[in-house]
Amino acid sequence: MKQKYYIAVFIALILDIVLYSVFPVYNIATPSIGGLPFFYVYQIIMLAVTAVIYLIVAFIKG
Repeated sequence: MKQKYYIAVFIALILDIVLYSVFPVYNIATPSIGGLPFFYVYQIIMLAVTAVIYLIVAFIKG
């Protein structure tokens, strides 16, 4: 069970790093959503996605 947890943590960290590392993809000003440039919208969305990913990992640990 412990090994499964560490694998999940590793995958979550790698996924998070990869999603934030695609900087050229989301480094754009248009489209603006809600008056914010897409760059900031992507950061806000990634904050929620990261929280959900780590919540799933926490539930795996039990």
